[in-house]
Amino acid sequence: MKKFRTVIALGAIAAITLTGCSSSSDAAAKQGPLVVQFVPTRTDQDMQAQAQPLADLLSKQLGREVKVNIATDYSTIIEAMSSGKVDVGIMPPASYVLAHDAGAADAILQAQIPAADPVTAIPNPDKLVAGFHGEILVKADSDIKTLADLKGKSIATQSAASASGYIFPIVEMAEAGLDINKDVKLTTVAGIDSSILAVLDGTVDAAFSFEGGRILLKKDIPDITDKVRVLYLTKSLIPNDAIAVNTKLDAATKDAVKAAFLAIAADPAGLKIISTLYSHRGYVPADEAAYDVVRDYIARASKL
Repeated sequence: MKKFRTVIALGAIAAITLTGCSSSSDAAAKQGPLVVQFVPTRTDQDMQAQAQPLADLLSKQLGREVKVNIATDYSTIIEAMSSGKVDVGIMPPASYVLAHDAGAADAILQAQIPAADPVTAIPNPDKLVAGFHGEILVKADSDIKTLADLKGKSIATQSAASASGYIFPIVEMAEAGLDINKDVKLTTVAGIDSSILAVLDGTVDAAFSFEGGRILLKKDIPDITDKVRVLYLTKSLIPNDAIAVNTKLDAATKDAVKAAFLAIAADPAGLKIISTLYSHRGYVPADEAAYDVVRDYIARASKL
């Protein structure tokens, strides 16, 4: 688990880096561009272009230039928040926890997402939820029926800082009796969509995903849910993404960013943009305690 422990170590590095980085509040005082970053869930080349409408909306709401860019992976957004290069992060749960516990980020809002149908993976916009499960996916005709059957198999994962794409599944697999270091071959694949495709083409035997992740491929592969099935859902619910601000950001800007995201979600045009970009259907005030389950799983994963 050397890779995972390296990611955990980012928290300590971030805490040290923070003391020496330039203050984001200074940048805010000078009214320079506000930098927003998010972690992509898919390898869609158009995601940066899709991010521009969000930047435009935020710019209009805040009355200043906003730049929205894409993090390389789940770990780099932690480093970017810690170094002061990013003012606002749309952060997956584990990335947020690592950044927050390093003193780099505070959640101001928590996303609400549509519940996913367990069979079709189609989201239900009329049923919003505060969390989701991790999935382990296999081909529909695979002889893998239980977690025990994963022994000796290859699995596509996301970064070690991904809750559903790594942390929660490995913890529950270990608790089911699998030796994560010896019994399975874990291969990091960028993007949930790419991981699922790796299952489909037989490159790997299984893949970790967020609940309903197969919907990412539904447009290009309409029968993806017939070809790839859910082997396992994590027992614990994973809290949704956090809208987090850099701890160095001034209070007035933090409040303005919070109000801006709420206003965007309340507007039909704005809602379409955030739901297309990141499946968010609204926001509620952040509850830091909601992320304690992620902290617990991170601690358990670090011991494997």
